[in-house]
Formats: sequence, C-alpha cells, structure tokens
Amino acid sequence: MSSSLIKALLLLLAPLACVFAQTSPLIMKHADNLEVARVRGNLLLQGKVHFVHDSLDFKTEKATWNKDAEVLQCEGGFLAAHPSGYIRAQSGVYQKKQGIATAKGKVSAADSQKTYMFTGEYLVYDREKEILTMPDKPRLYQFEKKKDGKIDTVVIEAKKIIYNKGDSYAEAFQNVKVTQDDMVVTCDTGYFNRKDNWLSMKGNPTFDMKNYHLTGDSIFLELDSAGKSLKSALVIRNAHGVQKEEGKRNAPGSVTEAFGDTLYAAFNDNKIERLYVNLNARGFFFETDLPDYRNLMDGNRLDMYFNEGKMDRAVVSGKAQSTYFYVKKDRSVAGKNEAAGDTINILFDAQKNAVKSLKLLGRGTMASGRYIDMEKEQRNKKALLDKVDSTVSDTAKADTAKDVSKGSVQEKLMNEDSKRGKLFRQAIESKKAEKQPRKEDAK
Repeated sequence: MSSSLIKALLLLLAPLACVFAQTSPLIMKHADNLEVARVRGNLLLQGKVHFVHDSLDFKTEKATWNKDAEVLQCEGGFLAAHPSGYIRAQSGVYQKKQGIATAKGKVSAADSQKTYMFTGEYLVYDREKEILTMPDKPRLYQFEKKKDGKIDTVVIEAKKIIYNKGDSYAEAFQNVKVTQDDMVVTCDTGYFNRKDNWLSMKGNPTFDMKNYHLTGDSIFLELDSAGKSLKSALVIRNAHGVQKEEGKRNAPGSVTEAFGDTLYAAFNDNKIERLYVNLNARGFFFETDLPDYRNLMDGNRLDMYFNEGKMDRAVVSGKAQSTYFYVKKDRSVAGKNEAAGDTINILFDAQKNAVKSLKLLGRGTMASGRYIDMEKEQRNKKALLDKVDSTVSDTAKADTAKDVSKGSVQEKLMNEDSKRGKLFRQAIESKKAEKQPRKEDAK
C-alpha cells in the first residue's frame, strides 16, 4: 500500500524528469516537408517529424520551431521517448529558455519497465525547479508483479498533483483517492514524503483497509523502511477507529470501536498490534450476533493490545469505567459486570471472543464493581408481570360480577316501575269514568 501512495507519486516521475533535462541543441533528423519563415524566424515541419535531443527523441506529425523564442511546438500527436520512459499526448510544447515543457490532451507517461503509468489531460514540467504539475484529471498507476504472477495495481486520483523531484515530495489536492486491493484512502489534501516514508492527509480523511476504518480531522501514516506495508497510523482530533473480526468455525464475529481526541495504531505486516486513544477515550466491543450487548470502556486513556488481529487485553486509565456482558454457551446473556476505578485491566479469551478477567486499581478513585444477574432479573420481572396479570384478572372478574348484579337490580326496579305505572294509569282511567254523566241521568 505504501508503494501505492509514495512510489507511484515519487518514483514513477523520476524518469520523466530526465526527459527534459537535456541542455544540448535540438537536431532535426527527419520531416516530410520543411518550410522556413525567415521574417518570423519560424521553422515549420510536417509529416513524420523527428527531433533528437541527446538520448531523447521527439516525434510528431507537425512541429513549429521558433528560433528567437526557442520554443518547440508539436501538434497532431506528440511523443517524447527516453530510455527510462516516455510521454505521449495530442500536443506538446517545449520552452527551452524557461526550461518548461507541457503536454496536452490524453496525456500518458510511463517508465520503460512498465511498473508505473500516469494519465491525465495536462502536464507541466519545470526543469530548473524539478517540479512536475498535473492540474487536470491526473491519475497515477503502479503495477507490481506478485510471486504468484498476478499484477497488484495501485491507483491514485486527485484534481491536481504536484511532484518535487529534488525533495522526493508530492502533494495531491481535492478529491484525493488512493486504492489498492481492499485498501482505500480519501482526503481533500495529501502530502507524500518518499525519503522518510510517510504520508499526511487533511480535510475529511478516511482510511479503510479490510478490517480497519479510521477517520478524524487529520491522519498521519508511517510506512516501513521498504515502503511496502503500514507501520503506524496517527489520527488527530475527533478520532474514530473501527476494527472488525469476521466469525470463524461457527463462532460469531466481533467489532471493536474507539473514540477520542487522539488515536494511535501500530501495525505489523498490515495487522493491528496496538490501539491507543487519549483524552476523553471511549470504546466498546461486541459480538456480531449480539449487537445490543455492547461492552463499554471509558476513561481518560484507553490502550488495546491485539494478537493476530484479535483483542488480547485492554487497559482503561483515569476515571475508568467498564461494563461487559457474560454470554453463555447457548448465546444467552446471563449477566453483566460493572466496574470503576483509577485503572481497569481487562484480559480477553481470543478463542471465545470474551472477557477472561478484570483487575481494578483505585487510588484517587475508590475501586468498585458489581455483578448483575440478568437471568434473575428476568425471572423476577416475569413473576411480577404474572402477578400483575393475575391481579388484573381477579379485579376484572369482580367488576364484571358487580356489573351483572347491578344490572339485575336495575332490571327489577324497572319492572316494579312498570307495574306501578300501569296501576296508576288504571286508577286515572277509573276516575275519569266516574266523572262522566250516565245516559239515564241525562234524560
């Protein structure tokens, strides 16, 4: 991965620097047609134009040489070939006085060994300052043949790349992206130093490599002396690191996350060995089949140690707190341990992905710990719910009986009211009948 970031940017362009580093005069070897404009001091050549400049060959279909300005302009195809590499484009210009060469349109450049290649739309090389600028859609490739014969390809993309050959230093700007196999690095600005084997990323940097993910305000990566593998990673401000371990042999996978102001990770053969988080350190880990049961670690500082990529031990320092869950063989959660103190040492069982032991140290803060039997809590909760259900059921029955009884009384009262009403109506009808005169009395 390092060769991707540094070699591709810094070594690829070394042979290209030689292309325009010549100082001897240009020699025209061939052209199908030659025209001379004496007044303007221009020399126009067309058809299979071939210039030689020491060990450098210029080939094009149309070339204009301005003797006074000492400018060679090539159109209709441009090829600058050197034993160590080449530059190919649709057109090219070489300003001999300023020592500046440019190539435009479908630019491609590569070394003769076919280990590096650059593509883009525009290239500017300053021979005096030994600075190469690629301001338009640059893309850099590195090809490395593996032992099994396969080709490992690294791709670097950005809106602009500047390479300083003398300092072996390169800068990439805007939408920077580096990919190699399962490794992806992105940022707004990247700095690459080949001499000291480091690269620095700023502006929303992200680093992803198989099981690892890093983000923060800035990321500093250090490579080994050979520049072939990651040695360490430093994340400054708003640091966040994630390490994932896939499940094996029917065992669940695990996820470890860490947050803090500063994060430092050390690697060996691209496998994490140590993770350190400082200032407001917070971390958790869980097994992928139990994502709701997150084992927590909080303190001023958090140190995690790994063995072959798996958690081996952890140390939480400064107002340390931890919570971890005890998982049974049937994958049920039996309980959890809560601990607090100045320092908490946690040992892990790599085979079971579980906590093996806890050791608490208290100085300024009294060490304390407790175990919560979650199975017992569940039993008590179930018993309480059953009791509540039973009570609610009995109350509902009593209320129902009352409602039935109440309904019967109301029905009886209604019947009695109906009878009284009937008798009352009969009495009224009788009185009305008595008041009416009889037919005999009327006569």
